[in-house]
Amino acid sequence: MDHIASQYVTYARQLTRNGCFNKAFDFYIAAFDKNPQLKAHSESEFRKVLIQLNEVMAMNNRIEEIFNNFGRALKAFPENTHLLNDIGKYLYKFGLYTEAWCHFQRALKLDSGFVNPEKNLNSIKNLLVERWHFRMLNDKIRNESYRQAIRASVIPRKDTVLDLGTGTGLLALYAAECCPTAVTACDGSEVMSKLADTIIEENNTNTPVLVVNNMSTDMVWRDIGGKRSLLVTEMFDAGLFGEHVLQSLLHAKQQLITDEARVVPNKGEFFVIGAKSDHLNLKYQLSSIVKKTLNVAGLNVHALIEDETYDCEDIHLIKDLEYMTEPQSVVQVDFRDYNDMQDKLNRSEPFHIELKALKKGEVNVLIGFFKLYLTENITITTDPRSDNRANAWQQAVFFDFLTHTVEENQAINLKILMNRGKLTLVPKPNTQILRVSPETIRFLNDPEYIKMITLCLGMASVYVGQMTEMSQVTMVDLCPFPMFGLLMLKRGIQTLTCWAKTEGDKKFFKKVFKANKIPMSKINLLIGDDWTQDVFRDEKFHAIFCNIFELCGDIDLRMREIAQHLKHANLVHGGLFMPSNINIVAQIVHSSWLDINNRIYDCNISNYKVAKHMNKYQVSQNFCIDYSCLEYTALSEPTILGRYANGVRTGGVLVPIKKDGEANAILCSYNIEIMEGLGEVCTSRGNSFIDGAVFLTSQHIRMTHGHLVQVSRCIDSDGAFKLMIDTS
Repeated sequence: MDHIASQYVTYARQLTRNGCFNKAFDFYIAAFDKNPQLKAHSESEFRKVLIQLNEVMAMNNRIEEIFNNFGRALKAFPENTHLLNDIGKYLYKFGLYTEAWCHFQRALKLDSGFVNPEKNLNSIKNLLVERWHFRMLNDKIRNESYRQAIRASVIPRKDTVLDLGTGTGLLALYAAECCPTAVTACDGSEVMSKLADTIIEENNTNTPVLVVNNMSTDMVWRDIGGKRSLLVTEMFDAGLFGEHVLQSLLHAKQQLITDEARVVPNKGEFFVIGAKSDHLNLKYQLSSIVKKTLNVAGLNVHALIEDETYDCEDIHLIKDLEYMTEPQSVVQVDFRDYNDMQDKLNRSEPFHIELKALKKGEVNVLIGFFKLYLTENITITTDPRSDNRANAWQQAVFFDFLTHTVEENQAINLKILMNRGKLTLVPKPNTQILRVSPETIRFLNDPEYIKMITLCLGMASVYVGQMTEMSQVTMVDLCPFPMFGLLMLKRGIQTLTCWAKTEGDKKFFKKVFKANKIPMSKINLLIGDDWTQDVFRDEKFHAIFCNIFELCGDIDLRMREIAQHLKHANLVHGGLFMPSNINIVAQIVHSSWLDINNRIYDCNISNYKVAKHMNKYQVSQNFCIDYSCLEYTALSEPTILGRYANGVRTGGVLVPIKKDGEANAILCSYNIEIMEGLGEVCTSRGNSFIDGAVFLTSQHIRMTHGHLVQVSRCIDSDGAFKLMIDTS
C-alpha cells in the first residue's frame, strides 16, 4: 500500500512537469487516501499543483470545478491555513464576500501570525464599508447639527421622510424620533442597507423605518411607498458635489418627493482659499529645484490622479500651511429649487473667482471647503480655519493650481467649471501639463532620498569601476524615476534598464533623457505592470537598484520578487545591489485620529447602538499615513525590529515604554541604507516618498512607563508582514 502511494506521488510529479495538472491532482489525492503519512512531505508541492490547476480552470471559466478541487483538497488537509486562504481569494475574486470572509477568518483562528489572510480580510472590509463611514459617524458636530435640523423640520404625525443615501441609517433614526407618519431610507450598497436595517431594528424607533436597497436614481415613488414631504441627505464629498448629489436631488424632485417637499440641508455653498504649503505642493507637482536639476525647468509636471479634479486632505493637520488670501465663494445652490440645481448642473460657463492676497508672498495651493445650510438657522462648515468645523469631510485640494507670486492686495483670477456635477479648476490658457504617476512625483520630490542617491554616486562609480570600464557597465534602476541610473549614464555607463509606470511617465522619462543628451539607444524602458523578471533573461548587470515599496507604505510583493530574482540570477558576481539594507522600525502610540477612522463610539452618535455592528468592519492596518501630519502620543521611541531581507523570520523585540497610556497602534516605517556605510534615510519624515503604515490593535492596551513590551513581527514566505503587540 505504501509503495503504491509513493508511486502515485512519483506519477503526479511527472504529470506536473508535463503540465497535466488535473491528472497530477488526482494522483496526489489518491496517494493521500492510501497513505496519509505522505501528506506532511507533499503538502507544499500539492498546493502548487492545485494553484496551477485552478488558474487553468479560471481561464476557462470553470468556476464550479475550482471549488470542487478546493473541497477535495480540504478533505485531505482540513486545517491547512494556506488552502483556506487560497479558497478565500477565489471566493473574493468571484464576489462571494461573506464566504471569503469566513475562510480568511478561519485561517487566522488557526494561525494568528499568518499575514496574507489578515490582509485579504482587511481588503474585504474596506470594500464593503468604506473608511469614511467611521469618521462621519464619529463626528459629533455633524451628527448633532443634523439631529437639530431634522427636529426643526419634521412635522409630527404629518410628514413622510426620505433619507437619501442612508448609510448606517443615522439620519433616518433622527427623523423617526420626531414621529412622522413614515420614514423610508435608501442606499445602493447591499451591505450598508443590511447594516441600516439591523441598526434601526435594534434602536426601537418611534416610527417604523423602511430600508430600500437601491440607488435612488433607479426608483420611482411606488418603490418607496409614495412621494415624501421631507428629504434628508448627506451625499457630499470634500468638493461638495462629487457624490452626484445634484443629479440625485433632481431625480428625487421629479420622482420621489412632492412638489412642496422640503430638503435638509436647504442649501450648500462652496468656497476656495489660496494658501502656501510646500508640503502639499510637493505631493502633486514636481518642484522647480528638481526640474532644474533634470534640465526640464519649463515643464509643468503634475501627478495623475485618475478621474479626479481634486484630492482630499485634512488641511488643519498640515504644519507648514499659511493662508495667503481670504476665502471666496464659488457657487451656492438651493437644494429645494429644481431650476437652480438644474442651472448649476448644466452650466457650461465657468465660475469666475477673484482671490485677493493678504500679503506679499507665494500662493502654491488652492483649497476648497463648503458650508451646509441645514435650515435657516443651523449650519455646518468644513472650513479648516474653524474650530467648530465638521471633521466628517476633508478639504479639497485642486492639484493643478499653478504657483502665483503676489504682492499684498494683488488679485488672483481663477475659473472653476461644473464638470458633470463636479467642480474642476480650469487651467490658464496655453498651459500644458504633463501628467505622471504620483510615485514619480513623490520620489523626485523627496529631497533626502535624492540627496542620498547623489552621495552614493562616487562610491558606486569606484565600486563598479573595479569590475570593468565605465563604458562597459550595464545597470538596472527600478525606482519610480531612475535618478541613479541617469546620473550613472552621465558618467558614461553603457546601458540602463528602467521602468515607467504609466505612458505619462514614459513621455516624461524621454524628455529628461533628451534634455540631458542621453541617446535612447542606451535605454531599455519597461512600461506598465505586465512585465515579469523573464524580460531580463540571462543578461548580467553590474549594478541593480530596486524599490520594493508601494507609495502607501506597504511592501510591493511583485517588485520584491523581481528584486530577489535579479539579485540572485542577473547580478554580476560581486556586483552592486541597492539598497544594501532595509530595517523595519516600530513605535507604539496612541492616536485619537486613528481611532475615529476605524472604531465607532456610540457616545458620538447620540448614544444610539451602532458601534457593535460597525466595529465588525474594523481593519487591522492602515496605509497612506503621513506621520508628519498625524496627531499621536508616542508611548515608546522608534525601535528597530530587524532587517527586511531574505533572512527575516517571525520574531519579536522588547520595546521600552517611555510614557503611561493606552496603546492603539504601532507606527511602521523603514530605515533604508542605499549603500553600506553611507548612512540611512528614514521614511517617517515629512516629504518621504514612502508613506507610513500603521498596525492597529483590536482594543486599547494599557502601557506603563518603564515596562518592556514585546512587539512581534510576523512574515510570510512571500515577504508580506505585520506587527503585533504581544499581550500574553
